[in-house]
Amino acid sequence: MTAAAFDSGRLLAQLDEQWRQLGKSETGVLRACSMTLIAAAGAGRNPQELGATLAELMREHPSRTILLRVGQAGAPLETRTSIQCWMPFGRRQQICCEQIEIAAGLDSLSDVPPILFGLIVPDLPVALWCPDLDLALRPELRPVLALAGKVIIDSSCLPAAAQAWQEIQTLQGARRRLADLVWARLTRWRELLFQALSGRDQRHAPFKARITWAGEPFPPAAMYLAAWLVSRLGWQDQVKERVELACEDPAMPPPGSGRLRSLSLEGESCAIRLRRPAGEALAIEIDGVSAGALFPVFDDAALLREELGVPGFDQQFEQSLTFCPAVLEAAP
Repeated sequence: MTAAAFDSGRLLAQLDEQWRQLGKSETGVLRACSMTLIAAAGAGRNPQELGATLAELMREHPSRTILLRVGQAGAPLETRTSIQCWMPFGRRQQICCEQIEIAAGLDSLSDVPPILFGLIVPDLPVALWCPDLDLALRPELRPVLALAGKVIIDSSCLPAAAQAWQEIQTLQGARRRLADLVWARLTRWRELLFQALSGRDQRHAPFKARITWAGEPFPPAAMYLAAWLVSRLGWQDQVKERVELACEDPAMPPPGSGRLRSLSLEGESCAIRLRRPAGEALAIEIDGVSAGALFPVFDDAALLREELGVPGFDQQFEQSLTFCPAVLEAAP
């Protein structure tokens, strides 16, 4: 069916009718919306998992959610609207948000942006989550990227940091905030290191770092962590001399388990070592004192909540991005 049969006006009219029907229920209904959230995913993504992720996000970031599922060429253009509701504990009023699903084939993808433009909630932010980097780079979706104030990607879908960096550069825009779920997965590493490094004078500061990982080639997570250290410690002009990067196990770990294995910082009066073998346990040693911690593997919903909760530009992420080229030059 053509895009004309699925114009935004018809979809909004369907939502209006669904709101009217919902208003007849005995329980009260609170209509909530703080943004337009567009999720664009390829055919390889599980639709049930995508739906569950978006439903969980709505509780903390209520929005008009538009799920765009892109299939193979020749797939029919289909749409569906629904109202998603939940009842907060201890209350008798439902909180409800709108959800619109659009399924399109690659050959009809250019018909989708005009539909999306008519579905944007006026005067509210627009965020685009695109877990498939190749889909984010499709020329048909450039108008959607230009509309979004924040674009969230997941570079872990690419094993090589060099390729991820090329695509990240393509997606960067002057007014657009770019976020990467790989960066969000490093939050616990960065928080722990920040605490360990805070308050150290020059004599107790590290002068050498070593980062190891599992699975060839050099991963985006190691690139980001090294770039953050370079920014944090002021090693901008000495990346190759200060940062050692090494693969300790060429076998690729299972998806979602994380590829970083260890980080060590050495100095005249400084010894910080973090080691995380496969799993959630992290071994910590700071200046001879040993401890342990758990680094749980967070799902997409938890990572998206974190990124959507960052107002404006993420200054640490932006600063780290400037040092990624130097880190890539130092990588094996």
